[in-house]
Amino acid sequence: MNIDDIDIKVLKENFDDETISKIDYQNVQNIYSYLLANNVYYAKDLFLSSLDLFLLPQDEFINRFEKLKLKLGKDYAYKLAEDSSLIEIMYED
Repeated sequence: MNIDDIDIKVLKENFDDETISKIDYQNVQNIYSYLLANNVYYAKDLFLSSLDLFLLPQDEFINRFEKLKLKLGKDYAYKLAEDSSLIEIMYED
């Protein structure tokens, strides 16, 4: 995933510098690749709006996302694209 100046501006509008400094780019790339493999073509948008989830270790993110997929059903990618607030399900235990 390429992050350009506009992406950095969006991150700075949405998150403080301390949170942004915690980004592990390899971890983010792994999560990004996982999301693309799961038909989440808008993964970069999720990164820009839900950075805190991308700060989770890859395995934890994947476990939470798999639970999200189960809750949303087979059309999870479409549902999440239509209503990105559904990503908040990942915060549930």
